[in-house]
Formats: sequence, structure tokens, C-alpha cells
Amino acid sequence: MMAGKKTVAKGKKNKVVGGAKKEVGRVTKNRSLEAKGAMQKAKGVVQETAGKATSKVAKKKKKK
Repeated sequence: MMAGKKTVAKGKKNKVVGGAKKEVGRVTKNRSLEAKGAMQKAKGVVQETAGKATSKVAKKKKKK
């Protein structure tokens, strides 16, 4: 169950940092930074979702 929580935390961090990079890139018209931020944010969404799924599976296994 710890692995799921760690993945969720990493995902949240990547979403926040990626969003900030994307916004800085947009404001400064740095398309490369904007794209990197968007990718990092998307990675964070996937990590967070995977972490939540892992936690749910672990809880179901624990109940059995």
C-alpha cells in the first residue's frame, strides 16, 4: 500500500511543477518550456491515477 501512496505523491508533485513550467513557458513565450511543463503535468496525472489504482488493488487483496 505504501507504493501506491508514494506514486500518488510523486504524481501530485509532477502535476504542480509541470503546471508551473507550462505557465512560465506560456508567459515568456518559451514554447519548449511550455511543452516540457505540459508533458510533466500529464506524467503527474498518469502517476497519480496509477498510484490510486495500486492502493485500491492492495486494499482489496488485504480484505481477502
